[in-house]
Amino acid sequence: GKTNLLESVYVLAMSRSPRTSSERELISWRTQSDPDLAAVVAPFARIEGRVRRAEGEVHLEVTFEADRPGAEREGSSPVARTIKVNGLPARATSLVGQLAVVYFSPGDVALAGGPPAGRRQYLNLAGSQASANHLRALQRYNRVLLQRNQVLRLVRERRQPPSALEPWTEQMLDWGSLILRQRLQMLHGLDELADGIFRDLAGTDETMHVCYRSSALDSVGPVSLDQIRDGFREAQERVAAREIDQAVSLVGPHRDDFTFVLDDVDLNTYGSRGQQRLAVLALKLAEADWMRAEVGELPVVLLDDVLSELDPHRRGYVLQRLAVDIDTAPRQRQVWITTTEANGFSADLLAAAQQYNIDAGSVRRA
Repeated sequence: GKTNLLESVYVLAMSRSPRTSSERELISWRTQSDPDLAAVVAPFARIEGRVRRAEGEVHLEVTFEADRPGAEREGSSPVARTIKVNGLPARATSLVGQLAVVYFSPGDVALAGGPPAGRRQYLNLAGSQASANHLRALQRYNRVLLQRNQVLRLVRERRQPPSALEPWTEQMLDWGSLILRQRLQMLHGLDELADGIFRDLAGTDETMHVCYRSSALDSVGPVSLDQIRDGFREAQERVAAREIDQAVSLVGPHRDDFTFVLDDVDLNTYGSRGQQRLAVLALKLAEADWMRAEVGELPVVLLDDVLSELDPHRRGYVLQRLAVDIDTAPRQRQVWITTTEANGFSADLLAAAQQYNIDAGSVRRA
């Protein structure tokens, strides 16, 4: 229940769930399995919210509607998603960025130690909130990548000449270079913030860095867009023959990664569970500050049952860092915290906070 509440805020911001790629899972199974109800209305889930921004209030709505049994539907997806911004139909590119969020759950520890795909997704989602151009570049890059891989298969099967790849390669370099530049700029900002936060959390003088691992660039220091594209092209040319043999694009943002490094030790590989947890927590806290600088507004922070895993000192540090402490900056930043028990929070904080109880899917003011 409590996770679903935070999930709904995230969906309102990003049009997708932070925990599943299946949109059908967002619709109550009881609604989907009730034949009497399904005969009258298609099972659906709708999330609506009002967002107060510096330029005024924005009304957001995201609806997921499953098919009625036996109904025909265009396309392959079993769920239709509808987005509205201020009552008007909109695309995800118009929704993302209206409500900036930073989401942290226990499962996010996989950002340190888990597979690279999760870290690439993190970069894509955080970058898309900060820049609509980044989101558009990602969408175009993914479409080009799909087409290029299809042409690679045709070239391997000798149904197309190698020259058929050229227009797709040029587009891959164009859009991929934009994505790389955004990622490098973002990780540079996150790295500067996360180092100090990690030292505060860990109580150590060791230096922690967030380091980008590029499949296309030998150096990930400050470089221009032209330098990024030139390096990307050189890397692609080196693997061109292998790409045809394997029928897959081998270099680019879709093959990149980042790692947490503590005094030259790769935490993704050699870090303890505790070190990895603190590294990811430092990254998320850094993201909240970085997002504020990028979008000009404080993001909503969603902490899903993560503070209970921290000792009182670190829990207090996180709350103070997020300006939840009512004595430092009341009501400056909206933070949603879920927990199974409230004993770990100060009486002053509990008195100032809006508290809700969730039982059997119902949310009630405490």
